Amino acid sequence: MREHKIVVLGGMGSGKSTLVRAIAAGAVVNTDVPNSDREEADKASTTVAMDYADIDLPNGDRLRLYGTPGQQRFDFIWPILLQGASGVVLLLDATRHAAVEELLTYLAVLRQHAAQVPAVIGVSRLDLTPTFDLDACASVAVLDERLLAVMPVDAREREQGLSLMDVLMSEMEAHNLVLDHG
Repeated sequence: MREHKIVVLGGMGSGKSTLVRAIAAGAVVNTDVPNSDREEADKASTTVAMDYADIDLPNGDRLRLYGTPGQQRFDFIWPILLQGASGVVLLLDATRHAAVEELLTYLAVLRQHAAQVPAVIGVSRLDLTPTFDLDACASVAVLDERLLAVMPVDAREREQGLSLMDVLMSEMEAHNLVLDHG
């Protein structure tokens, strides 16, 4: 059995907690509190430490999902959670007018704390912004000279979350093959 630590990173309201809950389809440890940052995202609660879930895969492997808090004031937690990560899911909220700039900010965090870690980008809330330019994200989605997959995802839908995980797992397998065989 192999264990895979997956960190879900992204801005407040992008769907990190929702994605972790949907994929886990069961018990999730969360640290949600009433949201006092209504200006940043209009939602009832927000994560202040992390969300956590264990998922057993059909092949016997285990995913350990860690959802990070999205507020900038909790950014000190991001490098802690990224330590030892096997993979990263970066979620972007398509309704945010500065989504591409946010992507660049999160890519800088990954460059500093997890440059070699396989990553994928999920763009959420596209149902509210059908004209969102995925190509604009794809054009800057580069980490350590690697092009990152950019996928639309409805964080509420388990199957879409699992598809995102499948792409990430493929990236992780390719990364491990390169490490093993140069």
